[in-house]
Amino acid sequence: MTALLTAVLAIGVLAGCSEKTGGNANTTAPTGGEQTSTAPTSSDSPSGLSIDKFVSKPCEILTAAQVAKLGSVRAPQTGSDVLGPLCTWKGQDVIKNSTYTISVTKDKDVEEMVANVKSDPVFTDHKVDGVRLITSDQTNGEMSCATIIQASKTDSVTLQVNVAKDERATKKPCIESETVAKMIIENLKG
Repeated sequence: MTALLTAVLAIGVLAGCSEKTGGNANTTAPTGGEQTSTAPTSSDSPSGLSIDKFVSKPCEILTAAQVAKLGSVRAPQTGSDVLGPLCTWKGQDVIKNSTYTISVTKDKDVEEMVANVKSDPVFTDHKVDGVRLITSDQTNGEMSCATIIQASKTDSVTLQVNVAKDERATKKPCIESETVAKMIIENLKG
């Protein structure tokens, strides 16, 4: 039952990246260095990133060494959703181990994707080493967080992290999401 609930929550959060959801004016975003809002950056990423080799093989977007850094996760599972092909690394134990889902999106306007999450209570739009990252969560960023990596105007990778209950003291979802995003960026450059 818990695994099913986690899967439903993950799908619901991913759906938030594709459907417009209104913000709640009474919701306060977390404070501190991990949750900031900045002005949007340019609409394209001149960083030279390419998702082409991962569109048909989304589970290869992370190396085995990088997957080991995620913690205790099960073998990856492929699938697809509104964002395109995806790969999910579920935690071995949903209470103790976090789950990571990565969607590879080709030919979908990144600005439209950003517009769908811009009103989320947790939202940042900034560049890291010349690559645009958009990090958001529909609630408070305490249990899950998503990061969109912009490869071009129409190509992106979206990483969703659902932090397990036992890891919440040491893994902050939005920080974890951006940390894994940086690993993905290294692979997109190669």
